[in-house]
Amino acid sequence: MGHLLSVARYIYDANLQMPSKGSTDFKSLKKSYSKGFEIEGKKLGIIGFGRIGQETARIAIGLGMEVLAVDPYQDTVSLSVGPKSLNLTTKVKTVEMATMLSNADAISLHIPNTGKPVLSTAEFDQMKDGVIIANAARGGVVNEVALVEALDSGKLAFAGLDTFENEPIPAVKVLMNGKISLTPHIGAATNEAQDRIGTELAS
Repeated sequence: MGHLLSVARYIYDANLQMPSKGSTDFKSLKKSYSKGFEIEGKKLGIIGFGRIGQETARIAIGLGMEVLAVDPYQDTVSLSVGPKSLNLTTKVKTVEMATMLSNADAISLHIPNTGKPVLSTAEFDQMKDGVIIANAARGGVVNEVALVEALDSGKLAFAGLDTFENEPIPAVKVLMNGKISLTPHIGAATNEAQDRIGTELAS
C-alpha cells in the first residue's frame, strides 16, 4: 500500500528530485507532479488471499478501494474493517484470474515463488492500459524483463518493488527505471513485526 500511495502522488520521485532541484526548480517540479490520482474508487487486484493478502485488502477497503482477490484455495472471506472497537466486517468473494486482470487498476502480489513468474507478458496483455504493479512478496513472481518492457511501452503506468529476482543485486534496468518505486525487501521491517516474530518463535 505504501508503494501504491507513493506512485499515485509521485512521492518516490519527488523525494529524489527535491534535494537537488527543490530550491531552484520548485514550480517546475510541482507542475511535473500535477497528474497524480486518487486511489479511492479504484479496483485493487490481490493475487494470493492468505493472511497478508487479506490484511492488504482490509487496508485497501478502508481507503475506499474495491478488492478483486484471486486465490484457488479461498472462496469468500470475512474481513474486519476499521478500528476493532467498531466491529465492522465485510465479505470478499474471490474471482478468476482473467476477471481480475481485465478489471484491476492496480495489482498486488502475496504469494510464494513457485519457480515461474505469475505475471509476465501474457498477463500484462490482458490488463487495461495504465495498471500499477506492486510486488512485496517474493522475487521471481513477476517477470522483471517483461515488467520493464511494459512500463517503457506505457502498458503499465508504474510499479512498486520490494523484492527482486536477483537479490541482493537487483538488475540495473530495474533500479534505474523512473517508473518504479523501490525498497530493499523491507516488508517485514517494523519493530512490531519483529516482536511478533519473536513471540511466535518462542510459542
